[in-house]
Amino acid sequence: MAPLAMNNLTFDFFDDSGMPRANRILMFYSFETEDRLARSGILHFHVEEQRFIGPRHDRELTDAALVFLTDSGRLQAHTV
Repeated sequence: MAPLAMNNLTFDFFDDSGMPRANRILMFYSFETEDRLARSGILHFHVEEQRFIGPRHDRELTDAALVFLTDSGRLQAHTV
């Protein structure tokens, strides 16, 4: 299956999750497909394990999320 085109990809934090910020990061994502269909969801990153947990996501999405986390200062440097 070909990767899904993600136009206008954006991320934001869900900091009111009740989870300790030092260990876990929850963030929203949203994008449009080539057919202009809106897609969105939540990514859950475990800081100590340096990986996303939960349902599997497209590698392109998680790579972009790691860049967002690093650029925002929430991760030192991603090693995933």
